[in-house]
Amino acid sequence: MAWTEDTLIEKMREFLPVGQRTLVGSGDDCAQIAAPEKSYLVTTDVLVDGRHFNRQWSAPSEIGRRAAAQNLADIAGQGGYPTALVVSLVIPPELEIDWLLDVVRGFGAEVEPTGAGVVGGDISSGDLFVISVTAFGYAPYGSILRSGALPGDTIAIAGTLGYSAAGYALLSEGVAPPHLHAPEELGQWYPMVSVFRRPEPPLDAGVIAARDGAHAMMDVSDGLSTDLARMAKSSQVNMELHPNLLQRDVHTLVNAAQATGADAWDWVLNGGEDHGMLACFPPDTVLPQPFREIGSVTALGDGYKPSVRFDGHILRVGGWDHFRS
Repeated sequence: MAWTEDTLIEKMREFLPVGQRTLVGSGDDCAQIAAPEKSYLVTTDVLVDGRHFNRQWSAPSEIGRRAAAQNLADIAGQGGYPTALVVSLVIPPELEIDWLLDVVRGFGAEVEPTGAGVVGGDISSGDLFVISVTAFGYAPYGSILRSGALPGDTIAIAGTLGYSAAGYALLSEGVAPPHLHAPEELGQWYPMVSVFRRPEPPLDAGVIAARDGAHAMMDVSDGLSTDLARMAKSSQVNMELHPNLLQRDVHTLVNAAQATGADAWDWVLNGGEDHGMLACFPPDTVLPQPFREIGSVTALGDGYKPSVRFDGHILRVGGWDHFRS
């Protein structure tokens, strides 16, 4: 078959959900989405081949799922449900169309259970394969910002910490052969490698936290230390992490750390892209599932700047930054 831009887009539409709130979907100059709340959430992300994913390590459907998951997690991280996504692709001329369609198939499969629609986008040719996603959503219990944490709040997390960083290390060090994907093939490394290849953010946790009165919340994309520092600065408070509450996270990664010569604590504190939900709840709140306590919020002293403390000492921010050497 001779592919043109129109025939390729038409084929992609077969794998993409329409969405429960879609009034006008892909095919016109613009989509139209119902927004009965009269306001909406919007977020965007870009993934570049060789920087955010490795085509030798991940199946195309996993790359598509990853692109969708990290945008859906941003909507959840503000207490929202997704309604629509638009996707733009930069496609190198030598890229196999079947491989590309598997990326699109994976993207659609990740979005479909949420009830959101993939309602448009754009395609272009270029030297590198790039996926750019913009997601829209709504917050049924109000938008929960990172600036609302108060002294006395409980810091809680839903989802994994350090798994994606461990999975990356296992693949890059050759401990987990990149051609293996099945649980029975990867054995004990499967949970970490699978989270790296296609994160599974606890999307329902964001709305649950908003419903149960969370004061502040965000998606952990760049590492616990980095994102908690951002929340501390926005809220003008200190964040105190309690090591004993993170021991179980470290314990699950010890074997992987030993196999790669890494530090499991570094993965838990600084590893990004697990896309868990970080939230601060009022004191004495019975934390809703799937949240668990990892620390507490304290007030700033006069003349002090917001910080993250670990075991009583200021924690150096060590998570991901695109422009940090």
